[in-house]
Amino acid sequence: MERVLKEWFGLDTFRPKQKEIITSILEGQNTLGILPTGSGKSLCYQIPALVLEGTTIVISPLISLMQDQVEALLENNIEAAFINSNMTVKNQEIVERRLRNGELKILYVAPERFNNLTFLNILDQIEVPLVAFDEAHCISKWGHDFRPSYQAVIPIIEKKLPNADYIALTATATEDVEANIVELLSIDKDNIFKTSVKRDNLKLSVDPTFQREQFILKYIAEKKDAPGIIYVSTRKDAEKLGGFLIDNDIDNVIYHAGLKKSERKSNQNAFVSGQKNIIVATNAFGMGIDKRDIRFIIHYNLPGDIESYYQEIGRAGRDGKLSECILLSNSRDVMLQQFFIDRSNATDEQKENMRTKLERIIQYNKTTKCLSSFIIKYFNPDEYVENCGMCSNCMREDKTIDITEESKHIIGLLNTISLPVEKTIQVLRGEQAENIIHTELPEHPYFGKLSKYQPSDVHHIIDELVMSGYLHLSNDMLSVPEQGNEILDGHTEIHSVPFRRQFKELVNVSTDTSFNETLYQALVEKRRELAEEKGVDEESIFTDVSLREFAKKMPTTKKDMMHITGMGNYKLKHYSPHFMEIIESYQSTRKEENVSFY
Repeated sequence: MERVLKEWFGLDTFRPKQKEIITSILEGQNTLGILPTGSGKSLCYQIPALVLEGTTIVISPLISLMQDQVEALLENNIEAAFINSNMTVKNQEIVERRLRNGELKILYVAPERFNNLTFLNILDQIEVPLVAFDEAHCISKWGHDFRPSYQAVIPIIEKKLPNADYIALTATATEDVEANIVELLSIDKDNIFKTSVKRDNLKLSVDPTFQREQFILKYIAEKKDAPGIIYVSTRKDAEKLGGFLIDNDIDNVIYHAGLKKSERKSNQNAFVSGQKNIIVATNAFGMGIDKRDIRFIIHYNLPGDIESYYQEIGRAGRDGKLSECILLSNSRDVMLQQFFIDRSNATDEQKENMRTKLERIIQYNKTTKCLSSFIIKYFNPDEYVENCGMCSNCMREDKTIDITEESKHIIGLLNTISLPVEKTIQVLRGEQAENIIHTELPEHPYFGKLSKYQPSDVHHIIDELVMSGYLHLSNDMLSVPEQGNEILDGHTEIHSVPFRRQFKELVNVSTDTSFNETLYQALVEKRRELAEEKGVDEESIFTDVSLREFAKKMPTTKKDMMHITGMGNYKLKHYSPHFMEIIESYQSTRKEENVSFY
């Protein structure tokens, strides 16, 4: 395997799980690989294709993805081709002839190709040792991008290619999706290989701003010449935002399915080649692009699910350098995604699944917990996680506040009556709304108990209680599970990081003066130097709170460093040595100053 890796691809070592997946395939096992975007999934079937006799068939969802993959293989002198409905009949016949003659090692097709009688007849005449399902989440009805045609090819392949093995590859598989793929492709649990979805070099941020255009202008101005993608939900938004940036002297190209094929290709090439640094695009863009130095990805709108979001931010920082992924959103985005779901041709069961996924990305947008940990737990609830130390939530400097009393009022109300979320908020705030005043709710003992809070304040507390398991939410109706009474009975306290733009009047941020000012200033200067060298914001390296802790605790080992606020694995590896050096130098100087002679 190593020889093939070096000879054909010029690489010396495999990435995590690649070798295990390839070994499983070469041993004749149906195999599932769940690997992050940019982790080299394609090699997992390309190397077996070069080792095995015959032609490997790759089922791919996008024509553009097929083209990019084939071009890359041809550059490595690997006999590969694709065939799709956009090709002329003559060009299709050329590929079919090469396939029939055994000249191809790898052929990319869309699942619909298995409905073509000519293609099926050729399969009877050739040797196909392996069928690869790229973007395998499309097989599962529980996947975020389920395609019935993907699932429909399985019985055809079983009949036409009974001796072929399967390899399924995806970056986005929840437990339900994984189980569905395994069942459909008859994959043994011992042949499932996956790595953590964690990406240590991606700094995640959520900013529910209502001034998105101004945010983007300011951000790009601070990131001069940094390549970046701005994702939008609609073609209209792509055109509008792209034009807005041009009007503000920010050169960019746009990409969406409504553009002519030649224009899409030209705009993609301009971005990938570095001719243009900014591309404003719908989710039609990005699959399979080979650009390793994308420094930021901004989502102008809330995506429909975490799977799509994770797949799209996975295109940033493939060179291993620090990159930023920023989610902007407002309430309009939720309504837009609900509109997409209602208008889709999905079954009622699938639509309900889509709504559940939308709710999870909304929770991600609102959570005050570590954003990286949230995503990791979404895909693998059993994985042990630590806070990343650099996402927008981990870097908050606000003190934790006690929301136990507020929580008691909410649970006390819902213990007596089950209400929708919005009506719960209205009652607790004592609102004189039409749907309230003509009922008995104004007489309820909890009516107006949270009158001093904004609706969004109460909503955020409810979200915190739901996510922590102290409230149950189903079909927008709130109820209290047994665990919720632990708060009401005084057995449990609830503390939370202050929610964005809320609770600021409740927070008294004290300043800690018990640290060494001289050392602190030296650390601040080192942070400035590193930020300038790496082209990042100073606060993304360490916050002032972290530097004060350095100056107070003076950690000199990595073990000590892990106890510093905001310290994650990436910062521990890449930044902490610089600051330990400053601390050790300071301590050494102090020792010399304190030497006395008798």
